Amino acid sequence: MDWIRLLSRLLQAESLPGQEGEAATLLLEALKGIGLTATLDEAGNVEALLGEKEPEVVLTGHLDVVPVGDPTHWPYPQGTVAQEAVWGRGAVDMKGPLVAMLLALEALAQRPLKGRVRFLATVQEEVGGLGSRHAAERLSPLAFILGEPSGRRLMRGHRGRAEVWADFEGEEAHAALSGPENPLYALGEYLLALRELPLPPGLKLTPTRVDTYPGARNQTPGVVRLYLDVRYEPEADLEGLLERLRALGDASVYIPEEERASGEVRLVIPALWPPYRLPEDHPLLLAALKALGQEGAGLWPFTTDAPYLGARAPVLGYGPGDPSLAHTSREHIPLAEVEGAAQDYVRLVEALWNAA
Repeated sequence: MDWIRLLSRLLQAESLPGQEGEAATLLLEALKGIGLTATLDEAGNVEALLGEKEPEVVLTGHLDVVPVGDPTHWPYPQGTVAQEAVWGRGAVDMKGPLVAMLLALEALAQRPLKGRVRFLATVQEEVGGLGSRHAAERLSPLAFILGEPSGRRLMRGHRGRAEVWADFEGEEAHAALSGPENPLYALGEYLLALRELPLPPGLKLTPTRVDTYPGARNQTPGVVRLYLDVRYEPEADLEGLLERLRALGDASVYIPEEERASGEVRLVIPALWPPYRLPEDHPLLLAALKALGQEGAGLWPFTTDAPYLGARAPVLGYGPGDPSLAHTSREHIPLAEVEGAAQDYVRLVEALWNAA
């Protein structure tokens, strides 16, 4: 498999959420090229299976990426191979890790199999995890290996994130004729109270944006919407926080929902990305650490598909690439990182099989 060319083409295939088709086709072709039967499920996830007997380990990651942004901000065009690395959106988050998984499958196909390994590339991770939510409904493996970038360090989870909206209602009026009934004043009072709100451990709250509706600059708004970014640990009381936010002022406070669709699958997904924590003493995590010669697992600073997959089986995080490069115009992955991660995926899969 010419994996460098494959990765370059994957990075050139802009696969925004809901537009993963071209990248999926490239992966289907690559999987068939190494002798595996590859399919798309009802949601558009790419799947392939190596081996037949249990236990099953799933190598998984997502196909979709965030937008490239201004191309003039990038040092190289998308998919360029330079400085012994491949550059482009998705290099680390996370098409590079997916290609490393393909290399691992290619290597495992040449070795005695003590179990089976499933490859799963999901859609719409960046906007709520439709693909992994759908796939998790029918999978019951021994474990998932999730390839989000981690600098090739094992990860055992992350904190959660919620997007909270606070709506302040008023009456639309011409600015020249308006009275004191303006929801922007209520917003100002609310923000001052919010700044003084004590938060318990395990919660971080940040106001990030304000919108007004209808949005004219010579009219008082009918609705002012404040956006709050909430990060929370598994033990945090998120519902308790929402109640405290509702008590701060005259605002409708809620977590919004959005209907998402892909292929034949349609889901209503809340703007809530739960936390995930695999216990530090979990036997599969200990087996994985031993296989890689690492002493302890870390925590990702961002959210992943782990909570939805973790409802079915333990999730071990491990991926090549510097996570701080994700979503930046400097995103790239060294060629040696991809090859090294492929070898490590082989070790991880075999260690998990042996630990079953």
